[in-house]
Amino acid sequence: MQYNFNKEVKLFMIFDILGDTERTGPLLWHIDRKRLEDVKNHVLDLLIMARILRKHFPASLNFDRINDYIICHDLPEAITGDITKFEGISVEEIERVTNIAIEYLSTTFGSVLDFADTLNSYENRIDIEAKVVNMLDKVHSSITFIKYQSEQEIDMNNQNIISDLRNHPFVVKKIAEGKDLADIFFEYHLKTVSFTDEEIERYGICSEDANKIVNVIRTFATEIYKQKSNGAWSNIKEDFPPEAMKYNRNK
Repeated sequence: MQYNFNKEVKLFMIFDILGDTERTGPLLWHIDRKRLEDVKNHVLDLLIMARILRKHFPASLNFDRINDYIICHDLPEAITGDITKFEGISVEEIERVTNIAIEYLSTTFGSVLDFADTLNSYENRIDIEAKVVNMLDKVHSSITFIKYQSEQEIDMNNQNIISDLRNHPFVVKKIAEGKDLADIFFEYHLKTVSFTDEEIERYGICSEDANKIVNVIRTFATEIYKQKSNGAWSNIKEDFPPEAMKYNRNK
C-alpha cells in the first residue's frame, strides 16, 4: 500500500518548532539559567502529569480527549510565539493572531488532526476534559517557577523586568508579605483550580467528582510546592544507582 505523508511530516515539523519556542514567563522574569523550559517541555510535562494522576481521577473522564487537548493546546504558538499581554500586546490582538493560526492549522491539517474541534473546544472549555487540562496547565506554570526557585534565589527587583509585570498588584502585595516568586506563582495559579456551580452544571458532573478532580490536582501541586525548601529538584539524582549513571553527561 502506498502512503503520502506530506502533510503528516509538515505537521510534525511544526510541532518540532515548539522545542525551540521558550516559554515567555521565565524570559520576562529574567531567570538566570543555562536552559529555560520550552513549549515542547511544557506539553510533555502535562502529558506526564495527566498520566501519573489518571488513576486518581473519575473513571468517566475521556483521556483520549485530554491527551489531544494537551498535545494541541499550544501548537498555535509554533506560529505566533508565546505571547503575553505584559509585552504590551492586547488580549484582543493575541486572540486575533491566535485565531489566524488556528484557522491555518485547521484548514491545512484538518485531515490529519481535527484542529478545528480540538483547539476551539479547548479555548472555549467546551467539556470537562478541557477544564481539567486548563487546570493542569495553570498548575504547571507554578511548578516551573518552583523548580527555578529551588535552584537559586530569583531576583524580583531586576531592572530589566517589565514594570507592568513587577508592579502587578498581586505581585507587589505578596512581595510585601515576604513571598518569593515560587510562592507567588503557586498561590496565584492554585486559585484557578476550582469549579463553579455553573461549570458543574454545564459539564454534567456531580459535585463529588468535581471535588475529587480539584483535590487531586491541588494535592499534587501542594506536594511539589513542599519540596521547594528542601531542594528536592536539585537532590533527586542522589538516589540514582551510581552504576547506572556511569555514562550520564548531566550528573
